[in-house]
Amino acid sequence: MDYKDIIKKMKDRNFEQMYLFYGREYYLIENALKVFKESLNEGMIDFNLDTIDGKETVLDTIISSIETLPFMDDRKIVIIKDFELLKGKKKNFNDSDEKYFIDHLDNIPETTVLVFAVYGEIDKRKSLVKKISKNGVVYNCDKLSDMDLFKWVKKKFDSNNAIIDNSQVMYFIDQEGYRDKTSEKTLSDLENEIKKISSFVGRENTVTKEVIDKLSQKKVENDIFKLIDYIGEKNSSNAIRILNDMIHEGESVLGIFAMIVKQFKVVMQVRQLQVEGYTTKVISEKIKVHPFVAGKALKQANNFSDDIIVDMLNYILESDYKIKNGLVRDTLAIEMLVTKYCQRKIG
Repeated sequence: MDYKDIIKKMKDRNFEQMYLFYGREYYLIENALKVFKESLNEGMIDFNLDTIDGKETVLDTIISSIETLPFMDDRKIVIIKDFELLKGKKKNFNDSDEKYFIDHLDNIPETTVLVFAVYGEIDKRKSLVKKISKNGVVYNCDKLSDMDLFKWVKKKFDSNNAIIDNSQVMYFIDQEGYRDKTSEKTLSDLENEIKKISSFVGRENTVTKEVIDKLSQKKVENDIFKLIDYIGEKNSSNAIRILNDMIHEGESVLGIFAMIVKQFKVVMQVRQLQVEGYTTKVISEKIKVHPFVAGKALKQANNFSDDIIVDMLNYILESDYKIKNGLVRDTLAIEMLVTKYCQRKIG
C-alpha cells in the first residue's frame, strides 16, 4: 500500500489497529499525524488523543494510555514518537518489558488506534517492527517518486495562488535538487521555497524560469560561497554587494547567518578529513555533501584558520541573540561582520 492509499483510508476513517511511520521525510510523517488528529471529535480531542515521548516514557504509561477507552468518540488515538524499542536502544526497558509489550499488542482494545512515529531509521530486525507489520501498517516515509513529487509541487504552487506551467514545475524540481542522491532537502524545504517564490510573484501571477533562477536555493548557495570567498579575500566592496543583493531578493539576515554557519562547519570538517588523507570524493561521501560543495569548502579552508572560523561563529551567535532581542538592527549586524573580517588578517 502506498502513502496516498494509506492517507485516503485514514481520511475515510477506515483505520488499521496500529501504524508505524518512519524515515527522513518528516513532512510526510507530520502530515499523517495531522490526519489522525483531524479524525477525532475536536471538542473531545484532549480526552481521546495521547502523544507520548517514546524516548522518555515507561511501560506503565503506554499500557495505561492504550487501555483507556475513548470518551464521547468512537476511537482513541495513541501516538508514540521515537520509541526506543524500534531503534534498537534500551534505556527505559529490559528484555521482559519488551516481550510483555509485544505480546500485549495482540489484545489492545478495538477502540484504540496505536501510532508509532520515528523521525529517522528503525531497526527492521526488531520483533516490535514485525509485530506492527503483522497487525497493521509499516511505511517508510522516504523521498517522493518523480511523478508524486511533480504533483505535490504543482498542488503547492496552486494552493499558494501562483500560476505555473508544467515545464516550470519540472525546472523548479531540477533546480532544487531534491532527487539528488546526496541531497538532504526535504519537502519542508521545498514548501518554503514555493512560498518564497509565490510571495515574490504575487497572487495569481505567473512563475517564470527567470523568477526561479533569481530565487533558487542553488543561487543562494552560490551567493553564500561568493560572500565567504570575498571575505576570505578581504574584498569588502564585493562582499557587501553580494550581501545587499541577497537581502534585496528576500533572504533574511538570520537565514544568511545560518547558511554561513553551515558552510563554515563544512569547511572545518573537510579540512580535518583532508589532513587525514582523504580525497575530495571520499570527503563528500563521508559528510554527505555534493562534491562541488566539498571542493569549494577545501578552497575556502585555505583562507580561514580554525581560530578565525570559531571567532566568526561566536560573533554570529552573539549577533543572533542581539537581533532577536532588539539590541541591534539585523542588516547592521551582518554588515559589521563583513567589515570586521575583511579588515582582519586571516590565518
